Amino acid sequence: MFQLSRPKVFAKTSVAVVMLVLIAVACSGATPSPTATAQPVPTTIADTSNMLQLPNIADTVERVRPAVVSIVAEVVSQDFFGRTRSSFGSGTGVIFDSSGLVLTNNHVIEGGVAITVTQDDGTQVVAEVVGADRLSDLAVLQLPAGAYPFIPLKVRDDLRAGEWVIAIGNALALPGGPTVTVGVVSALGRSIEASAGVTLYDLIQTDTSINPGNSGGPLIDLGGNLVGINTAVLRGTSQGGGTAVEGIGFAINTETALQVAEQLIELGHVRWAWMGAWMADLAPEVAAEVGLPIREGVIIQTIVADGPSDRAGIQPGDIVVNVDGHDVATVSDLVRLLKQEFTAGQKVEVEVFRSANGGGTRITVTLELGERPRQ
Repeated sequence: MFQLSRPKVFAKTSVAVVMLVLIAVACSGATPSPTATAQPVPTTIADTSNMLQLPNIADTVERVRPAVVSIVAEVVSQDFFGRTRSSFGSGTGVIFDSSGLVLTNNHVIEGGVAITVTQDDGTQVVAEVVGADRLSDLAVLQLPAGAYPFIPLKVRDDLRAGEWVIAIGNALALPGGPTVTVGVVSALGRSIEASAGVTLYDLIQTDTSINPGNSGGPLIDLGGNLVGINTAVLRGTSQGGGTAVEGIGFAINTETALQVAEQLIELGHVRWAWMGAWMADLAPEVAAEVGLPIREGVIIQTIVADGPSDRAGIQPGDIVVNVDGHDVATVSDLVRLLKQEFTAGQKVEVEVFRSANGGGTRITVTLELGERPRQ
């Protein structure tokens, strides 16, 4: 608590006495001893000067914008009477190679019979689909032969929550060029169910505004590096609770994007490692209720007949706790391993907890991973 100090009151002293004292000090050449004083507190302006330096968004956007393209996909369908009609969906893409390879979302071009790409200078070209993958919601397009501005597709593995990011995209297909929005990385490692049977894992969550048409566009850092591909946003109210949702967008990280893009370019599809089983998270409260000695893992619910897990001897009710030295706490952990660490045809050691007669034991089996069926 601060206290106010009063000024000292001095007794009356004759002017002559004061003058004599001053003259004596001056003649003696002595320097008065300084009294102890408190160190000055830094001013508010000095303390916050660095905080007032806002990031230079405009220069970064100007540098990378030529690599961002608008995508319009024509989808042809038939009505009840067999008449053919066309509909059009719009999105965004990013050129990641000078040869004209474009990365975007699968849902932007899915079902498209003609895909038109508009470059930043207004040039329109027709793109070919190199490959698409529904499970990761990514697709690679090829522009006509030429030399193109591009943003390299590199893994950014030091991204942190709270870091500034910029989204560039064809929001609402508005004329006049792409829309730029700014925010921060809100969280890492998120998972969402993007569509029926398709869950996207290890996503970047951001509060950067993402709108229809932004899908497939780049999420970049202040250095202009590609850190993600914008893919989804939560709107309205949360499921079941009716709680308002704001500022929750998601982007596919560059590690997943690079892995998928390489396989799409080489094979035209992605070979995902597959265990041949349906799984669910082990809830800690359920484990405690039934008296299990473990509190986390992945429960095997159903086994595909003659699939990899079936051939390895894994049974429904087994709880996967470790795969090839990697601890597994959730389905998200296991899927991440299958996508990023293992490949189809690889043999792995799977440790499961198998309960029986009120007890249980840990069993290790050798499992040869299969290739996940395409959807």
